Order: sequence, then C-alpha cells, then structure tokens
Amino acid sequence: MNDAGIGWAGRVMTWLRFAVALVVLNLLFVAGTLAGLVVFGLFPAAVATSIVSARLRAGVAPDALVRDFFTAYRAQFRHLAVVALPFHLAAVAIALDFVAFQTLAATGSAVAAVLLAIFVASTVTTVLAGLAAISICARYRATAPATWRYAVALPLVSPGTSVSVLLSLGVLTYLLMAFGVLVPLVGASVPLFVAGWLFDTRLSALDPSRELPGLRGVGTAAPSRTGQLAF
Repeated sequence: MNDAGIGWAGRVMTWLRFAVALVVLNLLFVAGTLAGLVVFGLFPAAVATSIVSARLRAGVAPDALVRDFFTAYRAQFRHLAVVALPFHLAAVAIALDFVAFQTLAATGSAVAAVLLAIFVASTVTTVLAGLAAISICARYRATAPATWRYAVALPLVSPGTSVSVLLSLGVLTYLLMAFGVLVPLVGASVPLFVAGWLFDTRLSALDPSRELPGLRGVGTAAPSRTGQLAF
C-alpha cells in the first residue's frame, strides 16, 4: 500500500475510534445517570461526559476513556447533585406548565397562549443555563451559587453562542428523530459534545486564563492557568 493509502486508512481509523468513543461515552452517561438514580446522577454524568469530550476534542487518545469518566464522575458527585437542584425544579415547573397548557388549550381558553409562551421561554432558558452550567462545572470548581450565577449570565452575554447551541441542538434532534437507531448510540454524548464545544470556546474567548472571579480552574479540559474574567 502506498503512502497515500496509508494516510487515508489512518484517517478512517481515527474517525472510527472517535465514533466508537462517542458511543462508549453515551453508554457511560446512561450508566452514570442510572447509578445516581437519575435525579442525582444526571448532572455528574453530563459533566463527566463533557470533561472526557473536551479531551477528545483536544486530540487525547481515548484509551483510558472509562477510567477518566468514572474518575470525573466520582470527583464532584455530591457537589454536582446540589448544583443540579434548581434545574430539576425548573424541569418540574415546566412540565406542570405544559400540562396546564394542554388542559386549557382543550377548552379553548385564551390563557393557553400565555402558558405556551411561558413554556417555550422557560424551556429555552433552562436548557441553555443547564448546558452552560455543565460546561462551567467541567472547566471550573466553585460553590453552587457561583455556578448558578455564571450559568445564567453566560447565555445572556453570549447571544451568538446561545443561538448556535439552539440551532445545533435542533439539527441534532431532527437527525436523531429521523434515524432513531442513533438515539441509544449517541443520543446524549453528541449533543453534550457539541454544546460543550460551543460553550467552552466562548469561555476560552472570554477567559483565556481559565479563571473566573469566584471560580477556580480544575485543569480537566485544558491546562490550568491564572487570571480573571468579568462579564
């Protein structure tokens, strides 16, 4: 085989290893979520997935993928379970709003339109803040209040990134619905990979030093440095 053939084969194998890593990450995310009884395991599993995804984006070989995932999963489990609380409460409130909307829509009430607007706005806000919190927790270590503050602020001060995240998630949702077989394979790992990439890129632009006031870099996604960022 000539050099060109070897180069082509090498690129194919690299992409195959990357695809397999995303599938394994998806399975690890599901396992971590279930191990934490969903409510307590969802956020730690998502953050661990984002940490390992950042290493994949940086070109680190996924040889120790399982070990790295569970190391990250265990490291902040209790803290992340606390960070996740307002997002769980918001999800419950959104679900109740949707039920109320469906009930009033069936009766033709004009209030249904208001509830629908609240549902859409609260869903978008919660999704963006939740994904921002996951990226922040994958990059920094801080108190829960500091994490919540920056998770809400980041999408607001970065409208371009927020729109990119929403559009990307929309396209991914469409593809996952069109090709249902992909859901159990990469239904969580790919959205977390893409959202983490976009938010982490924005954080790097805002904070090249990897330090936010009140947040301390953990050095998981990139080497830790010192400095400050003010939104």
